[in-house]
Amino acid sequence: MQKTLLVDIITYFFILLFVYTGVAKLMEVHLFKEQLVSSPFLGSLAGVITWALPIGELLLAIALFIPKWRLKALYVTLSLMSFFTIYVIVIFFMDDHLSCSCGGIIEELSPRQHILFNSACVILAAVAIAILRRRQEATRRFNWLTGTSALCLFLVVGWVLFAAFSAPVTLKTGLEGRLLPSFNLLLTDSVTRLNTADIPTGKPLIVIGFSPSCTHCQAETRDIIKNIDQFKDIRIYYMTPYPFDQMQTFYRYFKLSRYPNIVMGRDSTNTFMSYFKAQGVPFIGVFDSRKRLLQAVNSQINVERLVQMAAQ
Repeated sequence: MQKTLLVDIITYFFILLFVYTGVAKLMEVHLFKEQLVSSPFLGSLAGVITWALPIGELLLAIALFIPKWRLKALYVTLSLMSFFTIYVIVIFFMDDHLSCSCGGIIEELSPRQHILFNSACVILAAVAIAILRRRQEATRRFNWLTGTSALCLFLVVGWVLFAAFSAPVTLKTGLEGRLLPSFNLLLTDSVTRLNTADIPTGKPLIVIGFSPSCTHCQAETRDIIKNIDQFKDIRIYYMTPYPFDQMQTFYRYFKLSRYPNIVMGRDSTNTFMSYFKAQGVPFIGVFDSRKRLLQAVNSQINVERLVQMAAQ
């Protein structure tokens, strides 16, 4: 593979990557800022990074496109991807439930896939720099080594992206890793009030924001009841802002009192769905044993997938 061709392939890969991630961040800039605020390292700089990073990615893509700036732009790319890789490793070792803020489909990567993808990008940038900096005529061994390395790295990148595209897409609230907020629920006996701060820790938690008249909410409930044995170690809380009598009718119709791990209450202030920016019902939040949000889904979901999410 010729020197310029391999460098061009790597360069245009990074151009596409930075344009895609930069535009994705700008299109959901408020979500991007929420994700940064959740970061233990970058939270105080969220206001600056929210705009500086995506604009910087787009400017870097332009610099990579211009031949006379390409080598310097590749050095910046190497530094940026190295920083991203180190940051992801540190953040996921600290807490693998914190939200990723990379933008687009890359946010769907698992922690290991994320580290693998970023590491491959670091090495690709280094390969391109090594080729451009080599002054003497490239030997057959050098060409074989760089070409084979690049091919293997692109295969890794392709496999990781395919895994991300084929995985079920979950809603990104920007609040992943945050605790369930404290608010009151009026339970179905019409007397007891439960504050969510009093929900015990120690077991995974599924919270379902629902409307009693929603057919998808009803179908989700039927599916959960049918497979209730799979939820024996998971607590399920149904919450609705709709009138109490409608909630009570829903509760009695599905005979939910039979299931000790299911609790239903009226969220009169609609705190749950407002806080997590629900766009409709059912809105399903999956929380870990410490009541921190793992993932959210704004639609009916397969029971097996729901159990899998809670088991993370």
